Amino acid sequence: MKNLDDLINSLEKNQEELEYLQDRFKELSVKERSILEGAVELNKVNNAADLINITEQLYRFDYYHNVADERSLGEYVAKYKEHARDEALKFINTEKLGREYHEDFQGTFTNKGYVIPRGIIKQIYDGTNIDELSKGDWAVKLKLSSKHNHEGVWVNLPDYERSTGELDELELALDSLGIEDVNKAKLEDVKCILPNIKDLIEQYESIEELIIDGNNLGYLLDESYDDKDFFLEHFKSAMELENCTRLDYALDISQNLDCYDYLPKTADLERYGRFVADRDKIVKDGTILGDNFDYVKYAKADIEKEELVSCKYGFIKRNDEKFHYQLSKEPANISLLME
Repeated sequence: MKNLDDLINSLEKNQEELEYLQDRFKELSVKERSILEGAVELNKVNNAADLINITEQLYRFDYYHNVADERSLGEYVAKYKEHARDEALKFINTEKLGREYHEDFQGTFTNKGYVIPRGIIKQIYDGTNIDELSKGDWAVKLKLSSKHNHEGVWVNLPDYERSTGELDELELALDSLGIEDVNKAKLEDVKCILPNIKDLIEQYESIEELIIDGNNLGYLLDESYDDKDFFLEHFKSAMELENCTRLDYALDISQNLDCYDYLPKTADLERYGRFVADRDKIVKDGTILGDNFDYVKYAKADIEKEELVSCKYGFIKRNDEKFHYQLSKEPANISLLME
């Protein structure tokens, strides 16, 4: 098994690549490090660029914790991948199943588990775009320590153990910390992928509450990547309008986007202009006037008339729909205005 720090030192690299890898490795979660240990065994690593590309694509691997041999691999596959009933497990030849699974998927056993490739590593980093790299797939990340592990470990959220049944980020971290209850850990640091959300340590009274909201943000962002209606842009624009810096408030905003009229910055202004011109019955499309009408100019005029505020991802304003506060507290000044 390759030592990751020794691997960095042995590779051809420039100063920028070295700094990137050192910074990235400092904040690897327990699960990420476990995956990477197997990923470098499964892929050729000839230089720093190869290692960076693997590190950027850890989502292309699965990790099965506490799988040490073909028998335990078979048990894991039967239980978590094939969802065998408990009464059936004792009749399954788990060693044979594990051997066949290993031969089919060509994974590798690591110090603490089994890593299996789920896709081909692509060239994301080309030697010139290091500033554009993601540095991990997470919504909120926490650094936790314990009396058994003062140095601490990182946890990436969201954690999907509740939906998959498989040990995920949190349990792997607790195992490394030598504790079973997350509230017995000490919160050393926390980061949010949304740059407007800051000072998270001060926002929560318990680590458990922070993890719940961090998970919910992660689930929300994961779902948004398949969205075709500009959900993420709408969400970020609403947070910008509200000067949102709290995670609980951000989650409430995400569930109240109907309270915000929004036009994406990437919207086709001519198409939007045709829509509002037809709505306002200014001109009729296909007529002489319609063929000579400046729809883009009309769209811009409508944006100004509706008092939409320009923001990074488009134009937005608060409408008259009622905002429902479920996680955060309604600002006192708003309550007073409504009385």
